[in-house]
Amino acid sequence: MSDYYESFADFGENIDDAGGILLTTMGVLRDVYGADKLGVHIRRAIKDQLKSHGIGTLPEELPTYQHEAVRLFRLGSPIEAVISAVLHPSENGDETLRRTAGSYAQEVLNKIRQLVCG
Repeated sequence: MSDYYESFADFGENIDDAGGILLTTMGVLRDVYGADKLGVHIRRAIKDQLKSHGIGTLPEELPTYQHEAVRLFRLGSPIEAVISAVLHPSENGDETLRRTAGSYAQEVLNKIRQLVCG
């Protein structure tokens, strides 16, 4: 999989094709960055590179081990709004969740729980 991604920009199209959120691993992100290990500075640099390409991560703090999963999503997207509403409770966030839920609230809440809790 890491051979497919030559740069962090390459994730964008796959995120869009996957409906706005893409599951990958820290090993793939590490390989794209070109590092051997996932130390604190490398993880911060990966996060910064993704952000520079308009890509956010869940969890917000990238994991330490190569086999751990990471969700990638477009910054400024409706998915980011939902993730932010769940992770950072506020009245505006509650309104975002209500709008997103519409008439199928329970299904959306279950999907949010899956996103946040893994």
